[in-house]
Amino acid sequence: MLSRGHRTLLRQATCARITPVRFAQKTTFKSDDSSVDTDEILTGNNPWSPTLYNDIVYIRKGLKNVALPDNFRLSYEPLYEAPGAKYVAMLKRLTLSFGVIGIYGAKLLYELAQFDDIYALAALAGTWGPALAVQFKTKDYVTRIFRLYDKTKPQTLENLVSDEKLVMEKLNATGGKTYNQLLTISNNKSLKLCPTTNDIVPYRSWQEDYDGHKRYFYVADNVGGMKMDRIWGIIEHNSGVDNGRFMSIPENS
Repeated sequence: MLSRGHRTLLRQATCARITPVRFAQKTTFKSDDSSVDTDEILTGNNPWSPTLYNDIVYIRKGLKNVALPDNFRLSYEPLYEAPGAKYVAMLKRLTLSFGVIGIYGAKLLYELAQFDDIYALAALAGTWGPALAVQFKTKDYVTRIFRLYDKTKPQTLENLVSDEKLVMEKLNATGGKTYNQLLTISNNKSLKLCPTTNDIVPYRSWQEDYDGHKRYFYVADNVGGMKMDRIWGIIEHNSGVDNGRFMSIPENS
């Protein structure tokens, strides 16, 4: 028999050998000032991804997302990030939810004999009018802009400006996800500023000819610093506008 003192020493030695196993908590690495990469908006563009160099970039063509060749990658940070992206997404979802509730309300009014059918139509118009207006006005809203790099070419100034392409990230109709559109900057003379008009049109600032039709983008000015000022300068130069932001690249002699 062991004495009480020996039993205490044995118990302490045994407990000292047992070390609890600790597992590291896995979280998504995000930028603190990002308004797009949140739990509210799902996006395939993650500039903070540890595998960004090998991540495949998808571009919307028609109703499908098509993968670009694997030699292309996104820039490590967006050139532009819309300051109100998550609020536009929230507005889309709220108005759509209000419209769904309006359907149930209109159905109830239609089935009740105490109310005329005009009340059901008024309920539909009153609830779906804001949803359709928000969808129409924000369909060209750009949340972020990334530069597209070719991994097979050195990142020299000549290579960057000779075939410069941007990935324009937009919100889908529900405001819960984003999709990408590819915009060519180099030698794209059709890329111009949208003319100012008093007509009821969606929010849009840039336009280009794409596959026989006009394509539009809404990008807020004075956001993004000098990198975006350069892009704005090219588009203003194509439009015949001189705001002092166009910078021509000297040719090698």
